[in-house]
Amino acid sequence: MKLRSAIAATSLVAAGGIAFAMPANADLVTSCVGEGGAVTVPGDLVVPAGKACWLNGTTVEGNVRVGAGADLIVEGVTFKGSVNVAADAYIDTTDSTIIRNVTANNAFGSYFYGSNVGGAVNATAPEGSENDGFVYAVDSKVTGRVNAAVPGEVVLDGAQVGGALIGQGTRYVDVYNSTVGGKLTVAGNEEGSVFCESEVYGDASYTGNSKTLQLGADGPLAPCSGASYWGGNVDISNNTATVVVSNNIVRGNLSGTGNDPAPTGENNRVRGTVSGQFEDLQAPAAMRMAAPQDRKADLSGEVKERRADAQAEAEAAGKAKL
Repeated sequence: MKLRSAIAATSLVAAGGIAFAMPANADLVTSCVGEGGAVTVPGDLVVPAGKACWLNGTTVEGNVRVGAGADLIVEGVTFKGSVNVAADAYIDTTDSTIIRNVTANNAFGSYFYGSNVGGAVNATAPEGSENDGFVYAVDSKVTGRVNAAVPGEVVLDGAQVGGALIGQGTRYVDVYNSTVGGKLTVAGNEEGSVFCESEVYGDASYTGNSKTLQLGADGPLAPCSGASYWGGNVDISNNTATVVVSNNIVRGNLSGTGNDPAPTGENNRVRGTVSGQFEDLQAPAAMRMAAPQDRKADLSGEVKERRADAQAEAEAAGKAKL
């Protein structure tokens, strides 16, 4: 959200704290640089470009904007409006609630832990962007959809998505012990996808992906001992990835053509029809790589580094005076 241009007078508190700006229409816009505590911000909150804001127990009545290259780290907060994350900016939430949408455009990334998003999470990036724009949801709930068209990763781990999950042109889309209430679309992902011990209740489509698609199987990318449930149709077509489909319960149809190499798998229960390359599915020769890639650990390290840097910068800036 752009700052209102009709600001008639501005009153700033000490440098390194929170700045209140009072426009002519009496709305409040709060600029956050530093650390803030358990108070209520009556209007919108902005983290200025290149700055860091660290909030604990804060309530924001309006919308939140994280400026270009800025960081917003929050714990136990409630944002009653929407959140907009600008280019190379970062939002990191723990045990927090965001009532409306989170929109990240060419951002560094968005991380949600033990948090609730009442709207959707939308992450986009222009072609050739150097920002990952990853979306990471751990033990969190998103009431709406998660829609990511970014160079980085999309990971759900113990998460609930009420709407669709869309990962298009990302590095990979991995879903562990999670539920997706709507459709699942994984398209054009450089390193494919893992779907492990999870449930999706709409139709699922995997198209144009590379490297590896591990759907329900125990390997080759990650250990996965439990079954996965698919409430609609599953179509896996035109992928150049190694495709392994095992230990799935499919309520609809299982179909797919144009995959090279041909998919493998076993122990699938399909209540609808099985067609294409899945009619005579062969068991994979080897289910586990000698050294499985720990993709979640790789992304967690990136998140921890950015979070630690932002917290240190906010602490150095001083206490926020809300």
